[in-house]
Amino acid sequence: MRLFLSSEAKHPDSLAKMKDFVDGFEGKRIAYIPTAANGEYIGSWKNGGSIQAVQNLGATVAVVELENYYKENTLDRINQADIIWMAGGMSGYLLYWIRRVELEKILPDYLATGKINVGSSAGSMICSKSQSLADWYIGETELGASFIPGLGLIDFEIYPHYTDDVYEEINRKWTKGTLCLLKNGEMITKDGDKIQVLGEERIIRK
Repeated sequence: MRLFLSSEAKHPDSLAKMKDFVDGFEGKRIAYIPTAANGEYIGSWKNGGSIQAVQNLGATVAVVELENYYKENTLDRINQADIIWMAGGMSGYLLYWIRRVELEKILPDYLATGKINVGSSAGSMICSKSQSLADWYIGETELGASFIPGLGLIDFEIYPHYTDDVYEEINRKWTKGTLCLLKNGEMITKDGDKIQVLGEERIIRK
């Protein structure tokens, strides 16, 4: 299983490290899933800068909005890609649509072939077993997100867009488990059983 879980995938530092992790973008096919951003408002991903960064990588990019499953074979389009790129936005909304189209059922087999899952912000958060922090994420709460199970690809949660000034509040609100705090430009990779933090390691365990 190969995962590249970033705070902000479009950040120049993230893109540079991602290029190394995926062994270059030339000739690769990316299924770009902007659905999490649609949880803020439909179509917001078109002006967010992330899609433009992806389209400039030199890969073949297919935009796959999970909400469009009723008019296109979403899972076939994803299976044809070498990389799934789950963009940021609202993690609970993204997980709802992942389960609506049953993407979680094909993902283990997809990743078992050596293909790669890239997460950005909410796209990284959903890889954990639970979404407990989404209910109280500072400045952008998503009440009810914790009721939807995560993908269970990692056994810790990720707090993206971390800044030092909110540490005390995070530490107060985090009550159980392992939480990794990522600043923009930092990421966590998983390659088989090897997990690596690319950046400063900041972990809260309770």
